[in-house]
Amino acid sequence: MALRLLPRTTRFAYRVARHVPRWAWPPQARFAYRVVRIAPHVVPHVPGTTRRHRRHGGTDLHLAGPYATDATRPTEPEYADRRSPLLGILPLWAVPAVADWWLRRRAHVERTTGTQESAAHALMVAEAGVPLVLGLLARVNPLVLTVMTGAAVTQGATAVYDASLATGARETRPVEQCFHNLLNVLPLTTLALTASLHPDQVRATLHGGPGPHDWRLLPKEPPLPTPCLVALGAVVTAGVVLPYAEELWRCRRAARAREE
Repeated sequence: MALRLLPRTTRFAYRVARHVPRWAWPPQARFAYRVVRIAPHVVPHVPGTTRRHRRHGGTDLHLAGPYATDATRPTEPEYADRRSPLLGILPLWAVPAVADWWLRRRAHVERTTGTQESAAHALMVAEAGVPLVLGLLARVNPLVLTVMTGAAVTQGATAVYDASLATGARETRPVEQCFHNLLNVLPLTTLALTASLHPDQVRATLHGGPGPHDWRLLPKEPPLPTPCLVALGAVVTAGVVLPYAEELWRCRRAARAREE
């Protein structure tokens, strides 16, 4: 493998560091790790580099799952399609959603617009997450791209309706508007990222999806590993479902108290 091209001390540091967390690696081990990863791209004929490693571009495929075979391992665009939503877009969805819920809780939204605005907020956050969840769990095809586009359009319409409810009924602070703006661009960001990684599916969508599987909702192959699915479910539950369920319950309780 490409490790043979490195000095003996660097090879020893790399072999020892593989048994400790990556954040604790010394500089020599990190350098060796980078060389091992980029060698198939820069020098495909490095002696000892396996044919299987060259076929997958030397990519770290830990997101492929433990049961992935050579035929089902994701390619480089598919790997980026998994890594970017998990590490980038998912936190940008959950964190602003929790912050938005906390700001409305401090503003006592149940005393002003009540259940109507709370339901609009919950719908807006759910529409922002539809493209993200589809991109992580479903195979990208014209159906998925069309649903992502529809979610982005309907989320924008819901945001306009939500703003019309809050205008004049209560004070909307600038920080809350900033979180709203961040949630508004997430569906478009996810759609743009997915479209840039799958230009063939974009062309198929523009041509009406002539393929036999273009308009079917198919699972991603290979699926995400179980730890990633558990983490996704935990983030969605803690960052979206529980906060907005609590707000709806609080608004309904306040509405019943006013009726009595």
